[in-house]
Amino acid sequence: MSVSDNLDDALQHAPKVELVFDGDCAQAIGVDLPVAAINLAQRPDKWDAVSSRMAAVGLNKLIKVPAVDGRKLSLASIAPLLGQPLDVIEAPPTSHFTLTRPAIGCFLSHLAVWRWMLDRKLPRMLIFEDDANPVATFDPARFVRVVTDLPQTAQMVLFGRSIMHGMAEVPQGSDLARLYFFNGTFAYLITPAACRFLVSKLLPINGHIDHEISKVFIACRTEFTAHSVEPPLFEPDWSLRSDCYVPLEAETDADRALGALLTESRNLLVDEGRPLLPPFK
Repeated sequence: MSVSDNLDDALQHAPKVELVFDGDCAQAIGVDLPVAAINLAQRPDKWDAVSSRMAAVGLNKLIKVPAVDGRKLSLASIAPLLGQPLDVIEAPPTSHFTLTRPAIGCFLSHLAVWRWMLDRKLPRMLIFEDDANPVATFDPARFVRVVTDLPQTAQMVLFGRSIMHGMAEVPQGSDLARLYFFNGTFAYLITPAACRFLVSKLLPINGHIDHEISKVFIACRTEFTAHSVEPPLFEPDWSLRSDCYVPLEAETDADRALGALLTESRNLLVDEGRPLLPPFK
């Protein structure tokens, strides 16, 4: 069975999207780069915000990606994709690892973009969520340099992120640092090779997409390398309200369980002698 057959089999239950794209990705900032932004239909305010903010810095050709609304999915359509019991997603979450309908929609939205990118045979794509915002110190020349100078080995690069428990390596004289554990899929560049590799590891779905990708970064650290742009070029605009947030029950216990995972992961990397950032207290 070929790689494409394996990928098609893994994605057979994931949604497909048809996007408006004429092939023109010459951005005013000075790079030829497909740039997509994921947006729920009921949040035109967020589409207006992200498209105007990106256009203001020269990313003026955004591909609009209709987000998957997990709250509207039938249980029958969700079931083949999940690694957790169906009744879990209908109950209030008690863990940072518990899936919710909005989290499933977010996960499937990213998978849909990856699937479309692979179908179009694009060499790479910059993907935003609709709360992404250029940082206050955004430098167009630096953005162009980062994109232009990316090495062939850079398969997934976070252009914005929250590093979890200091799990990224200290940058060594470049804009990139190796990344292991992060929060936030609001701004990243990805290649077909990364899509194929991650899909093979992420399905069935067992948690929020950023945590699940981070677990792959840790578990497959000898096979796959991800990077973070340091300092970041984009950040989330929290004033726009997250469409994925669902309040946790027993939040203290949930935080304790997440902390245990982060500590275990960090200790593993430290024991291997990896030059990590200081842990965040």
